[in-house]
Amino acid sequence: MAVPPPLPDDKTALRRLLRKARRDFAASRDAAEHIDAIRARLAPLLDRPGPIAGYVARSGEPDILQFLLAAHRAGLAAALPTITRTAMTFGAWHPDAALSLGFSGIPQPDAGAAIVPEMLLTPLLGFDRRGNRLGQGGGYYDRWFAAHPAAMRIGIAWSVQEVPALAVDTWDVPLHAIVTEKEWIAPS
Repeated sequence: MAVPPPLPDDKTALRRLLRKARRDFAASRDAAEHIDAIRARLAPLLDRPGPIAGYVARSGEPDILQFLLAAHRAGLAAALPTITRTAMTFGAWHPDAALSLGFSGIPQPDAGAAIVPEMLLTPLLGFDRRGNRLGQGGGYYDRWFAAHPAAMRIGIAWSVQEVPALAVDTWDVPLHAIVTEKEWIAPS
């Protein structure tokens, strides 16, 4: 674990620390090698039926667009988040899809059918081995998770984003798995 204790108690300071750890890790390593390791761990998901959603990487997040391209080529419906000030939905994505900058500068599909993914690959700032996820703080993913409890929730992160334990709020929804460049983590 690269983020040494003691960790800040307040989430704002913890987010700041984890953003820096994520950016520093992404900048200091051979990103292609580490992304390939994440994609290899995700590859078995291509055998599962149903739509899959991901994200466009920003600020040192692991880039999974090549995995979404593989999903599209395998015949799976692929989607990216479309975020407004109050909600998150998912729009169809394909390699030639036009993207525009949406809420908070997040790239999202310009048009396309709305999709309800059965598997969701989600970015995060921090995670623990119990499946708890620390996001950006807007609550979009937790609200979506709560409204779609049957969807498989998989966090995508660098190993340096792991912390011993995250404080959880009543609205936090745990992940089913976390994938890093080092391992597939199934929370216990």
